[in-house]
Amino acid sequence: MTQTLGDFVDISTGYPFRGRIEPSKEGEAFVVQARNIGPDGEIFTDSLVCSELTGKKDPGWLKFNDIIFLAKGTKNTASLVKDLPDNTVCSPHFFRLRVKASKQKSVLAEFICWQLNQEAAQRYFKVSAEGSLQVSIRKTILQDTSIALPDVATQNSLVELHRNVIREKKTYEKLIENRQLEMAAIASVLLKKPMTTDEQNDY
Repeated sequence: MTQTLGDFVDISTGYPFRGRIEPSKEGEAFVVQARNIGPDGEIFTDSLVCSELTGKKDPGWLKFNDIIFLAKGTKNTASLVKDLPDNTVCSPHFFRLRVKASKQKSVLAEFICWQLNQEAAQRYFKVSAEGSLQVSIRKTILQDTSIALPDVATQNSLVELHRNVIREKKTYEKLIENRQLEMAAIASVLLKKPMTTDEQNDY
């Protein structure tokens, strides 16, 4: 029997803002927008804007271990909610996914999030996207995403492996950044004055 995402999570839309999301010091909610999502799905909390909630719909505050899925645009990234303010919503560009109460003991939200970002799911989203000026994924398409669900122990192992990969990636990126800064400093010295033999030996 094929298992789909809709078997494990409840899916709802992001908050329906009317028009642009305008920053407001008196706003009652922080808003996660597409610009706040990093390449690996991390949510950049430092750049969240505070805004007024227009309309009367229930805010649908994001909770710990919710998943937000970027449904509009060409990069359909899934992000796990971790350390966000309690009064945070996501924009209409997202769907909010929450593991069903009946599945809490057998399904890890972080594992579902990881699987949605893998090649098989991303390929499915790419061929299923609709629209011309701006492509998007419909809710029914997202619900029908095929999901492989091993036992919880295996889910935990894969999640931990993924965390290690992300940590290693960030470490290497930092090393590369430091090396680039070092090379830029060397270039700056070279442009200012000829290097002596001793200076060349230092490098």
